[in-house]
Amino acid sequence: MADFDKVILPGKEGKIGITITGFKIHPGRFTKSFTVTTNDPDRQKVILTVNGIVKKVFDFSLQSISLSGFIGEMLKGETIISNKLAEPVNITGWEWSDKSRNYDFLCDNVGVKIETIEAGRQYRVKTWTKGPAVAGAVSGELVLKTSFKDMPEKSLSFNMVITPDVQVHPSSIIMREMVITEGTSQNFEKSISIIAARGDTLKILKVIPDRPDITANIREVKAGQAFTCKISIRPPSETGKYVGNITFITNYKGYEKLTAEIRGTVRVTK
Repeated sequence: MADFDKVILPGKEGKIGITITGFKIHPGRFTKSFTVTTNDPDRQKVILTVNGIVKKVFDFSLQSISLSGFIGEMLKGETIISNKLAEPVNITGWEWSDKSRNYDFLCDNVGVKIETIEAGRQYRVKTWTKGPAVAGAVSGELVLKTSFKDMPEKSLSFNMVITPDVQVHPSSIIMREMVITEGTSQNFEKSISIIAARGDTLKILKVIPDRPDITANIREVKAGQAFTCKISIRPPSETGKYVGNITFITNYKGYEKLTAEIRGTVRVTK
């Protein structure tokens, strides 16, 4: 970025200030050139060059902390941050960035601790879930406070993905527009997968549609782990919204009843 005097009076001097954003450049020596355009008929363009060195202040054993697991588990993660400068730099504290998408959840449910490995040189950043994990994806920025005046804060990405033991894909079936010619009927089909993310004892005991115009055919794809359900819908010959549900009764503890929604519209044409 450049900040410059737009007008230079006769016999006077002007200044061009250049800002180099260091974190966008790889550590080491760099050369950047830029063109100055003027109304001087003899020198309408002048190319100036900036040379310098970008120093890496911190190095991480992991560039981000990522936790993953299943519902009910207690999760832990860590990364080691090392000072790459000759002078000591201390990690003095931390906070969750208030710009984090899941700020409130992170504050309430994820613990953070900074451990000193070697004062001024190396620190361990530890994170953990404060209680049994719940399903979903969480992301945010952990802001580390430092004693280095040129970089008082250093951000570290945090991500957490918690997967249910048994999943229905998709859990919401969108049929969009089902077009039927007036005086006729028509089938519309979709497929659903039921997957045990861990373990091999899953059994689908029963499939229960909540509408008589929905039929379901379940097939085991991988013993005790994966099933496919082919759904056939024969909607009434009436224009309007279509809403239905299919319930899967299983033997899997904690997932004895799984539901998939069906949403769409029906349009009758002549």
